[in-house]
Amino acid sequence: MNKRKQFLYIILFFLLINNIISSVNAIDYGIGVYQDQEITWKCSVCNQMEMELIFGSDWNDSGVFNNLSIGKRMKWKINNVELNPSFSKINFSIWYWTSEEIWGIKDNDSEIAYTFDSMDTNYTRYTSLVPFWFPVPVGEFMGNLALNEWYDVDNRVLPTLNVEIESNAISIGFPLKNIKIIAIYNDQGILNTYKLYTTGNVVIMDISLDFLPFYVLPTLIGLIFGLSVGLGLFIYKKRRSISK
Repeated sequence: MNKRKQFLYIILFFLLINNIISSVNAIDYGIGVYQDQEITWKCSVCNQMEMELIFGSDWNDSGVFNNLSIGKRMKWKINNVELNPSFSKINFSIWYWTSEEIWGIKDNDSEIAYTFDSMDTNYTRYTSLVPFWFPVPVGEFMGNLALNEWYDVDNRVLPTLNVEIESNAISIGFPLKNIKIIAIYNDQGILNTYKLYTTGNVVIMDISLDFLPFYVLPTLIGLIFGLSVGLGLFIYKKRRSISK
């Protein structure tokens, strides 16, 4: 075998190895939420005085914290999802934080988009400083983000974004104190829990997905079953009386 053939074989070998590595590293990102899905969060802790001191008096005048206070809920309804190999986007309607049981008319429409080949990681544009939704698989997606020193991804148990920002780091007087955020996401890429801490690991904000209590589900199932049986008997008796 002459040197020229040896050289060609070496080049082919490295091209093959490079192709295998590229195939292994390539991840097909997806969207874990679906059209018409409704997502609700509830706030169980909200220290208004601390939030105003750290972020200013207008901290809950806009964005995802709009009208936020303890005990309130916020809802999203997914209107549309778009996905291709380099891009994902969700469009959704928002019902901002409210204490009302009936949601009423939506407050706004919004969207979140990700471009996979040039991921924007400037999360300071969010009032929450972290997104409320990521593409899936969320752990791999977060792990490939080029985040700055404030952010750290922890995928050991659940996909988690840990954030530590010192006072005045974003801008002069913002935030006014050191803060820490722990944001945990579920397998749909939805923010599952959000905790905001200040000095001394004091929780000043706690938001989580709002689920029906476990004891309500059997009641609802029983109610639906009972109504179905009652309706069936009513129709059966009605038909018998007509046939007589």
